[in-house]
Amino acid sequence: MAAPNFTLARGGENLGGADDRALFLKTYGGEVLTAFEESNAFGDRHTVRTLSSGKSASFPAVGGKSAAYRTPGVMSVGETANLTEVLITVDAFVEAATSIAVIDEARTHFDCRQPLTREDGRAIARFYDQNVARVGVQAALETTSRFDGTGDIYEAKTVGFIDDRASTDTSAAALKASLVAIATNFDEKDVSEMGRNYFLKPAQYNLLASDNETISSDYGSAGTIQRLAVPTLHGFNLIKTNNLPTTNVIGTYGNKYNVDARNVVGLAMHESAVGTVKMRDLSVGMTGSDYIVTHNATLITTRMLCGHGVLRPECAAVTRTAVPI
Repeated sequence: MAAPNFTLARGGENLGGADDRALFLKTYGGEVLTAFEESNAFGDRHTVRTLSSGKSASFPAVGGKSAAYRTPGVMSVGETANLTEVLITVDAFVEAATSIAVIDEARTHFDCRQPLTREDGRAIARFYDQNVARVGVQAALETTSRFDGTGDIYEAKTVGFIDDRASTDTSAAALKASLVAIATNFDEKDVSEMGRNYFLKPAQYNLLASDNETISSDYGSAGTIQRLAVPTLHGFNLIKTNNLPTTNVIGTYGNKYNVDARNVVGLAMHESAVGTVKMRDLSVGMTGSDYIVTHNATLITTRMLCGHGVLRPECAAVTRTAVPI
């Protein structure tokens, strides 16, 4: 007597549908998105625009206008304004991929699958953050105004700011003094007080978080030494990240994100300093039956299509220990 066929309960089928991977892909995609959001420090702290088509986005830049008393009987003829644009182009796809050899085991044993899905999300977030941070440093190092040579009233203001200050990598007092200097520079350039962020490596963040004066409630601080947390300081949200560039970065995509970030300790950015254009947001794809047959595995890719660029250099600043030599 021939062995009977078994009716299998397939964990990935949606309401008994034909695709036995339908639910699996959605679960996997959800975990990737969660890991991306948890690891992404720069995502909602700069300007992001989504494109439906094309290869770049244009951000208009308007120069300053002046006001004057009106003399009775004199015709108003208007005044021109300096207009220009900032273009940000889309790069190639950024992708993280995972090949799972035993598909059914991967779908049912969540402890085996979750580390892989989290790492895909973290890999994309790390790549994304590194490029945004590099552009932020580029903005801070910018010394030529977008209105250069026009005589515009904003010409002198629309450049970045560098605060070279010794011991800012080891001294909380020096680091706080640098942040005061940056806040003053932003104020003098009329940068909005809302949306200011200061990104630091963990060592410098924890240096501030363990400083008694910084976290003292006598100074109105909401910080706590128990959790090594300092939410704000001198009007800036303090953000801890491992993706702040501190070397001379070369060899990036089309050299677009190359920047000399040596001696950088902190990066101050208003949300309008850097822009990102997205052609395709974070998405998950999976191979079909042909790949499974030939490779005895399922390939799952996580990808994003976007690009980054400087928008307003006046809204960016860096703290460095010294001028790179």
